[in-house]
Amino acid sequence: MRVGKGCERCRYRHIRCVIPPGASSCASCERQRRVCQLDPPFHFKTVHHVYQKSNGTSARFDLEWDEDQVWIDTSQPVTFVLEGWDNVEGEGPGEQLVPENPTVTTRRPLSPDFPWEPHRDGLPDSLAVENATPQSAQSLFSELAPQQQIARSYAISPPTMGGPPALSLREASLMRHFIQRIAPWADVCDPQCHFSTEVPRRALQVPMLLKAVMALAARHDAILNNQSDWEASAYHGHCLELLIPALDWPEQTYDENLLVTVVLLRIYEELENTTDPQFHLLGSNRLINLMSRSASSGGLAEAVSWQFLRQAIYASVVQYQPLQLDLQNYEQSSMFQRTDDAAFANRVIFHCADILRICRNVPQEPVDEDARLQVVHAVDEWHRVKPTSWQPLRYQPADATVNRPFPEIWMMSAPVVVGMQYYHAACIFLTFSEGCSRPMSDYQMARSRRMSERTIASHIVSVIGLSQSNESVQNAYFMACHLLHRFGYCLKNGAEQQGSMEFLSRVEEVLGWRTSWIKRELERQWAELSQVDSPDG
Repeated sequence: MRVGKGCERCRYRHIRCVIPPGASSCASCERQRRVCQLDPPFHFKTVHHVYQKSNGTSARFDLEWDEDQVWIDTSQPVTFVLEGWDNVEGEGPGEQLVPENPTVTTRRPLSPDFPWEPHRDGLPDSLAVENATPQSAQSLFSELAPQQQIARSYAISPPTMGGPPALSLREASLMRHFIQRIAPWADVCDPQCHFSTEVPRRALQVPMLLKAVMALAARHDAILNNQSDWEASAYHGHCLELLIPALDWPEQTYDENLLVTVVLLRIYEELENTTDPQFHLLGSNRLINLMSRSASSGGLAEAVSWQFLRQAIYASVVQYQPLQLDLQNYEQSSMFQRTDDAAFANRVIFHCADILRICRNVPQEPVDEDARLQVVHAVDEWHRVKPTSWQPLRYQPADATVNRPFPEIWMMSAPVVVGMQYYHAACIFLTFSEGCSRPMSDYQMARSRRMSERTIASHIVSVIGLSQSNESVQNAYFMACHLLHRFGYCLKNGAEQQGSMEFLSRVEEVLGWRTSWIKRELERQWAELSQVDSPDG
């Protein structure tokens, strides 16, 4: 036997249940004046078999219902009644539930916010009959798995038992939308594809995470169909109602589910990138720095940490935010020991983040030249030792005369495409910061600036070429958009400018990533610079 822990409500909401010594209810239920349904003091463990020693030899005996099982004779038919859980009178949705009859119970959802109804722990529908004979009862009861038989014998209905929630048609559509359209963005450098597999599985068990998935999928679906995102806002509000109390608990209680939820809500913010408030960016920073080992712990936590590192790079590039992540947490990651394409890509992503941390482009804070040279060497070494599989399958240089403003670069895998984009991005950031690292004359500064813009433009052209040549890698669209927003003014060639406009339109159409504002800004910048460079300017 094992001691039961936590009341039903706290375990269902996946929050810590604190029961003061001698109290009849937990602290959460007492604080909110809800009826607290504590577990029985003991739970009986499921026993499938036992071992018995006879004459020095150990033999295993499986505990199963036998067809010849003897049932107690009864003088009248037996009636089987399934009692449900109903809300306490006067309490609203989501309040503590109390069984009408604790003999045999099933579970219903805590609230309309949780739109599924778990099935009855595998109990056959035919068992809920009246006037059953002992023989029919024996036949029906034998359909139960042994662990279910034991649980019902002792009137225990653990929350972990039961099947997956039956989502409504709309919710199932949103879940599929998340798995097929959004999760691959985050799984691009994760061979285990945790966002496509593990996150949906956990969402069916963790209401807070489910609400985050639904909110993100609903917003993306609304953007693609040019509709209002009221549905997404409703899911987002419900998620925050569960997330905020969870963040109030002690930091040692934070887990992977909380981290995934905040990172998904950050993607939700990014989709509305014209008015990005960055609330969840700050929360993710704090969580990942607190969970210092998450970036090197393997599994889902590590995958989420690397996804957030890419989100932090986005905020630093597009919104000029200083990188506040503790990158030392990432240095212990398995990515620096593995040799697969995903690990190799994550290493250059780490170098890219390190460059942004060092070269913050703040006038009051001069660049640490030693640190900058160290990361320059790291990027050059990464490029020198990259595997043969990182060579293009096909390469054609840009040629405006045949309407090809960007090079054609076929790569072998998705991590290779994204990794090469981050390599070009790292070169851009190093080039941009080069003039800040040493004193120069006015002429040298002007010359260096023009050469830097030409170099930056060549890297942007390569990044867009990688995106267009590998259209199935949707994650590759993001970095091209980020760099066009930040450094698109460096493109001076008319064909490249027109090609960039067409590329941005294609991104918004296919990906749902809003780019119209980037197009308007680039058109304004190019017009102003063209006027400045003209002889009459």
